[in-house]
Amino acid sequence: MQAGVSMGLLDFQTAMGRLVRAPDGGDPLRSLHLDERERASLAALKQSSGYQFTVGVQRSWCVGRATNAGYLTLSILDPEVRSRVLDEWTNSGGGTSSFFAAETEAFLDFIAQRLPDPSHELTVCRLEQATLRANEGASTFTQRDPALVDAPECMLRRGRHAGVVMFYGEPDRILNALVNHERLLPVSDAAVVTMLFGPGLEGLCRPASQLEIALLARVGSGVELSVLMREGWRLEEIKAMLRAGFVEYAEG
Repeated sequence: MQAGVSMGLLDFQTAMGRLVRAPDGGDPLRSLHLDERERASLAALKQSSGYQFTVGVQRSWCVGRATNAGYLTLSILDPEVRSRVLDEWTNSGGGTSSFFAAETEAFLDFIAQRLPDPSHELTVCRLEQATLRANEGASTFTQRDPALVDAPECMLRRGRHAGVVMFYGEPDRILNALVNHERLLPVSDAAVVTMLFGPGLEGLCRPASQLEIALLARVGSGVELSVLMREGWRLEEIKAMLRAGFVEYAEG
């Protein structure tokens, strides 16, 4: 720091950390109590070669984390699209979280918002996201007592680690073509294959039935069993969804 600047060590470390990690735009120092001399000193420091080197290292690290987080999705995108997505993500401050799984989920959502809907690329992005979510849930998933669902007042909701992914064609063919950068037919509703992902499934996913898709949509964030029964849903169907982790008890 320049002579005469009395900023404490903790304030200095906080300011430097924010400057290095700051996304484009805005003022990362706005909530710090800095006087004009301290702000001028930090502004001068930003022009130094040491600071620029640190920012470069930080950016490279963030890009590396993002590349690992969305490896499959990024690998099938055109180089220009991939570069633009990574630039936008790191410029927005992405890549700095210490919680890799949460950041991966956020990064894949970030990519999905920038892909045509529907598209084969978006399908792969949602596939990677659903696989991550189901795999994360599988590490702690335990079969809950199915007898609990016999109580009419039992509340059910969509499983937190459940996922639904729509393929516009045969899934293996689409994945192989995208990974090998081969031409695919445009998306069409004529040959949709819907896959369900759940932490209780061996292999984490399987093709979905129309009934399963409808039930998953129906339970949403919470519905009472008695309501489902009045609507004609069968108890055994609901229990099967529980065993797979597609549906879970809404506790509390």
